[in-house]
Amino acid sequence: MSSKDFEYPKIFDFPPFFTRQITDATWKSQVSQWESLILAYTRQNRLFRLDLHQATTPGGIGIFENRKINRRLSFETLQDIIEEMVKEGHAEWEGSSRESKSAALIYWHTPEDWANLIWKWINETGQNNQIVTLYEITNGELAEGQEFFELDKEILNKALQIIVKRGNAQIFKGTDEDSMGVKFFGP
Repeated sequence: MSSKDFEYPKIFDFPPFFTRQITDATWKSQVSQWESLILAYTRQNRLFRLDLHQATTPGGIGIFENRKINRRLSFETLQDIIEEMVKEGHAEWEGSSRESKSAALIYWHTPEDWANLIWKWINETGQNNQIVTLYEITNGELAEGQEFFELDKEILNKALQIIVKRGNAQIFKGTDEDSMGVKFFGP
């Protein structure tokens, strides 16, 4: 699905929306609107990661540029917006970019939400007390049609760690990431 299929909010055509506002109350409102837009767009397009440099370059990710009004969100403003999303639990700076703040995981579902969806699916499909590979969870036939189908591996691992901490699963290492297994314990 492309950004052309995405339904943009009316504020998207308002030029100041693309410029960081200096008044605190206005900035908070702007961040809230950008956060809603980013979460809706990434969910619709099933994006889990955001490279801020790529997103803010001309021709990058469509939601950060409005050619009709000749406006593009700056890298620095997007960093500030993502930082606010991190505080809200809707994003996390990624890997070595934590220092440079140039890439982030976007949580249109939090890892806790993903854990709940996976746990519910395991119980509904009767896969308790057996080992299921990570591949089967995110790409298997039974997973087709589930929101976590083709889920980013890093987010999947975070969700599985939550289930493990609850005492409902144990992870088994395989020869590679796809052959890693998880044994889910009955409710």
